[in-house]
Amino acid sequence: MKPVYLPNFVIALVRTPRLPPTFAQFAVPLSLNKLDLKNYLKNAYGIKVLGVRSSIRQQPVEIEQQGGARRYVRKQAEKRMIIEMEEPFVWPEEPQDLTKFDNQLYKNIEKFREDMREKGMDGKRNRLAESKTRRRLSLAVQEMRNGQAEVPSEEAPKEELTDLDFATAAGEGQNKS
Repeated sequence: MKPVYLPNFVIALVRTPRLPPTFAQFAVPLSLNKLDLKNYLKNAYGIKVLGVRSSIRQQPVEIEQQGGARRYVRKQAEKRMIIEMEEPFVWPEEPQDLTKFDNQLYKNIEKFREDMREKGMDGKRNRLAESKTRRRLSLAVQEMRNGQAEVPSEEAPKEELTDLDFATAAGEGQNKS
């Protein structure tokens, strides 16, 4: 019996309508080189590759907030390779019926994310970022502290409500003895 060796990486063919039919683009792992891709396509699919071009695309820097500290992070880079083939490759038509691919779930998730962005919610802690809401909460905490049930005045307080202040006012941060 002959042993069979399977690759331990994923190569994805990317749909590129702007490229001519003799070219194909692949999303590959960063560790894959041109010779590896050429050899893989020749042995696995019998495709004769005339040339390979590769490029690495860096992702944008994002700011992550953890507590009071900011961290600048960058997601892992993406590597793309474009090959020139001897014979043209024609893409099959895109499917019209996307129910087999659970497209409705994808649309619902995107709608939920957009709603959260519009509301100004922080995805990690589900806190409201709007300053008007924070002022209203600050006024409510001050009323609880003073024992007043008055209607808040037009002028909002200057101090902002922090998570610690709100927990203390609600009685969550106090020791119960």
